[in-house]
Amino acid sequence: MAFQGVRVQAKGQVTIPQEIRKSLNLKKGDLVVFEETDRGVLIKPVRLYADADLRAALVKQVREVRERFDELTTEEIESLVKDAVDWARDKND
Repeated sequence: MAFQGVRVQAKGQVTIPQEIRKSLNLKKGDLVVFEETDRGVLIKPVRLYADADLRAALVKQVREVRERFDELTTEEIESLVKDAVDWARDKND
């Protein structure tokens, strides 16, 4: 996938091409990070979650898992939740 070049503006700003913004689901106000690599600069979206919101979402998931899988042990449920958290973090990286 090739894109035309963009100019760096006076304050160092550049416009991310629309196709890339769509593929990364970037909206106005979203944060991105820049990571230098051997091949150039990688731009990655940053997803921020408030600790309280994340904790509440996890508690809700644990309750739903417990209701669905009454026969599972606490350790098995914690493992499922850990796997879900790891998956979500990998997805947002």
